[in-house]
Amino acid sequence: MTITHPSPSSPSSSGAKACEAVANTMIGHFVTRLEVEAHRAGGTLTVAAIRALAERFMADEAARFAPVLRRSWDACTKMREARQWESARHNPFDRILIKPFAHLFPPRQGDDGVSGVLSRRMLPGFHMAVDKMIGPALFEQCQRKSQAILDRHRADDGTDWAQVHADRETLALCFDVLVVVAHSFANFDRRRDWFVTLVNSHLGPAEAGAIDAHWQLTEHGFAEMMRALFADLKALLAGDAAALRKRYGEHTVEALEGFFRRLDA
Repeated sequence: MTITHPSPSSPSSSGAKACEAVANTMIGHFVTRLEVEAHRAGGTLTVAAIRALAERFMADEAARFAPVLRRSWDACTKMREARQWESARHNPFDRILIKPFAHLFPPRQGDDGVSGVLSRRMLPGFHMAVDKMIGPALFEQCQRKSQAILDRHRADDGTDWAQVHADRETLALCFDVLVVVAHSFANFDRRRDWFVTLVNSHLGPAEAGAIDAHWQLTEHGFAEMMRALFADLKALLAGDAAALRKRYGEHTVEALEGFFRRLDA
């Protein structure tokens, strides 16, 4: 039996095909071992003999296959991260939510990036953190509402994103999400550390030679992002706290005030 080992550069080593290649290789080697042992035993093997052979096979081959398994795991991880990255770019609510701090990304043609304090590689972890803070039900509701807003501003030549971001429902939707996020920062330091760790452990893949290849979210970057994200809500709190109090209640106003005090400390 001829066995082909997957290599990092072969097509079978990317994504799901990498896992399939490893499985086929392991099974192929084991079948070959079965054939050899069956031949030695006169053509048949008992159940006990097969079980013992399988245990010896796993023990003998564990070290040999460790690099192959690692390459497969890395390939699957990269594919998962790439899909998260694409999701962050194309889901309307995700795009709406990052608009207030998009200028903190590095410059890119056709984009809002300017400063480079943040990296677009943070988006998978950012959206994961928001999902966890607001809960899946509200997250899905926001996705549906965002899609409805998007549909209203869709034209033959594409989506008018300027109109999407200027839509009053877009602003209201963002405020509804941000007040929930602010409440989750009751223990500010603990939540900030959790947020930073989550983002840094789910960074999107870096392009070869990219300036953000070694980027990590820091406390400074977190503060800059949150100030930009909450800028409109903070302005409303300063200019018309009564409106916020009427919509969200006194408890939320107090939570926002506490959040901004810690953020600006």
